[in-house]
Amino acid sequence: MVIVAGFGGVFALGTGLWSLGIFVFPMHDELGWSRTAIFGAMTVRALVAGALAPFIGPFFDTKNGPRIMSIVTAIVLGISMMGIRWVHEVWQFYLLFGVLGAVANVSGGTVLVESVVPKWFIRRRGRAVAMASMGGALGPVFPAGIQAAILAFGWRDAWFVLGLFTMAVMLPLAFLIRTSPEDMGLLPDGDVESEDLDGASTSSSPRPTARRVEEVSLTRGETWRTPSFWMLVLIFSITSLGVQGFISNWLPYFQDIGFTATTGALALTVYGFFVFPARFLWGFLAERYSVRYLLMIQHILTALGVILLLSIGNTGMLLLFAVFMGLAYGGYIPLQRLIYPIYYGRAHLGSIRGSMRPAITVASAAGPLVIAGLYDARGSYTLAFIVVMSTWLLAGLLFTLAKPPKR
Repeated sequence: MVIVAGFGGVFALGTGLWSLGIFVFPMHDELGWSRTAIFGAMTVRALVAGALAPFIGPFFDTKNGPRIMSIVTAIVLGISMMGIRWVHEVWQFYLLFGVLGAVANVSGGTVLVESVVPKWFIRRRGRAVAMASMGGALGPVFPAGIQAAILAFGWRDAWFVLGLFTMAVMLPLAFLIRTSPEDMGLLPDGDVESEDLDGASTSSSPRPTARRVEEVSLTRGETWRTPSFWMLVLIFSITSLGVQGFISNWLPYFQDIGFTATTGALALTVYGFFVFPARFLWGFLAERYSVRYLLMIQHILTALGVILLLSIGNTGMLLLFAVFMGLAYGGYIPLQRLIYPIYYGRAHLGSIRGSMRPAITVASAAGPLVIAGLYDARGSYTLAFIVVMSTWLLAGLLFTLAKPPKR
C-alpha cells in the first residue's frame, strides 16, 4: 500500500502541480493566453475538487471504495491530459485540466496517502506516511522530462504522451489497493497473532488481535465538535494560499530572472532530490516529537525559503534555494497528513478529510489567481511571493492554538 500510494502521489502532483509551469511559455506563444488564464485552470481544478470531496471522501472508508476510485482516477486523469492536445479555446483547457483533472485529483493519488495508508499503521505511521509521501517528492522530476518531450514533439504531443504514460502506470496499480489490513484478515503495523493477557493462545479466534496499543477514532460528527478541527481548517486554508499557485510559478519565475527552462527544470530536480529524504526525516521525527510543533517549525523555515527565492541572483543561489526549500518544504506534506490520524484516529479519515476540503479549497483555488494576477498587474513576482511568505508565517504561528483533542 505504501508503494502504490507513493506512485499515486508521483502522478497526482507531477501532472497536476508541477507539469503546468513547464507548459506556460509554449502555450502562451501559440495560443496567446495570459498566465492568469492558464493558471486559472488550477483554480477551477481546486474548486471542483473541493465541491466533490465531502461526497467522495466517505468512499475511502469503505472496503472497495479506494480501489474503485483509483481505477476511475487513472482513466480520467490520462484522458484529460491526452485531450489537451487538441485544445484551442480556454474553456476547453478548463474542462479537461480543471474539471476532469479535479475528478482525478479528489479520488486518487494523494488521497490514498492521507486516508488509506494511515489505516495500515499505528506505531510506524510516521515513517509509513513519510515513505508514501516520497512519491510526491518525485513530482519535480516531471518538468525535466516534459521539457525534453516538448523539445522533441511540441507541447501538444507532450500532453498526449504524458496522459498515455500516466494511464499505463496508474491503472494496473489501482487494482492492488485495499482499504485496511482488517479487510484482508491482517493487523496494523504487520502485527501477528499473539497470546492474550492470561497467557492463553488466541489462535482459535476467527479475528485474532495482537498485543498492541489501539487508538481511539472519532467519527466525522465528533471531530466537528472539537476546536482543533476548525483551527486546522483555518491554518491549512491560509497555508493553501502559499502552495498551489506558489510552486507552479517557480519555473516561470526562474525564466523571468534570466535562467533557461532547462536550468530551471534542473533546479526543480535538485529540489525534488532533497525533498525525498526530507519527507522521511520529518515523518521519523513525528514518531518522537509533537507533530504540531514540527509543523510550526516547518512553516517558519518555508517562509525563510521564500526570502531566499527572492534573493536569487546566480546559478549558485538558485541551487541553494532548491536545496533549502527541499529540506524545509519537504516536511509539509507528511506532517500535514499525519496530524489527522494522530488527532482523530484512523477509522474515519476519508470522511474527516473530505469534510475539510471545501473550506481549504477556496483558499487553494485563490492562490494561483492571486499570484498570477499580481504578476500580470505588476510585471513581477515580488509582491506575490511576499504575500506567500506572510501566509506561511501566520499559519505557523497559529499552530500554538491547535491543541490535540482529548479522545
